[in-house]
Amino acid sequence: MKTILGYLRDFIRRPRFPAELLFGLVVSGIALWLNESWGGERTWIDGSATQSLRLLKYLALYGAAFGGGYLFQMALYPKEPALRLPQLWVGIAIAVILFSVRAWFQPFPLIQNRIAPEYQIITWKYIYNGAGPLLLGLPTLLFWAFSGDRRQMPPYGFSMRYASLKPYFGLLALMLIPLLWAARQPDFQAMYPRAAHLNLPYQGPYNTLLTAGYEVLYTLDYVVTEFFFRGFLILHFARRVGEKAILPMCIFYVVIHFDKPIAEAISSFFGGMILGVLALRTRSIYGGIIIHVGIALIMEALGLL
Repeated sequence: MKTILGYLRDFIRRPRFPAELLFGLVVSGIALWLNESWGGERTWIDGSATQSLRLLKYLALYGAAFGGGYLFQMALYPKEPALRLPQLWVGIAIAVILFSVRAWFQPFPLIQNRIAPEYQIITWKYIYNGAGPLLLGLPTLLFWAFSGDRRQMPPYGFSMRYASLKPYFGLLALMLIPLLWAARQPDFQAMYPRAAHLNLPYQGPYNTLLTAGYEVLYTLDYVVTEFFFRGFLILHFARRVGEKAILPMCIFYVVIHFDKPIAEAISSFFGGMILGVLALRTRSIYGGIIIHVGIALIMEALGLL
């Protein structure tokens, strides 16, 4: 635990950290306020007239969040040539495109009128969560293989060389207090447990098996998210810009939580920053997977309780 606290202490003691933190909090706050004011992501993106427009909105949203974070770093560090490298901005564009396609993918038209109504939601969840490794995990892995990163590191954080997992379980235990508070909020109770929103038939013969399968895919989606955000967005970009890769990732991470309870969305900035620092220093995402998956399962359990 002392080692982890040391990593975080060194990060926040950097001379320009207060400016990064203020910018990140202001931008994230404005983004969350606009999202709430416009009726949420489900209204102003998913309500688009066409699927092409919906994809363009995701590209604009994620491009503004991730690319905007790097534009701010350019202004904050005007003498840093790495922030102006074309290769860096190509990587930014690829990251935005990959996650936009992941968010845009909508399997419901594929199952409508093909699946019994009482099993449509669970089928949608299976396809959507199962698509994460294919639409996001696999392309990210291919980018690692063909970008030159393969010669520099294992696949974006899948390494235990410099990491010890024991402290992460301590961090997870510390998260219980804020999670217990969040579990009492109406928006949390309306969303969790997510398994309660599968609309399976009452006393259906396969309910337990289908719910267990959903939880497995739901958990796997968090692993893919950690691989993308703390693996790719930190370890790839840090090869050129070092710790400056953390702030843009945090802002990007906030906007993918637009459909979550507001307390969870706000905390995602700080959670993303902590996990980003740890991934950068340990070159591993295993600890982040423990925290991320652990919190997700705890929220499911608290929702049930």
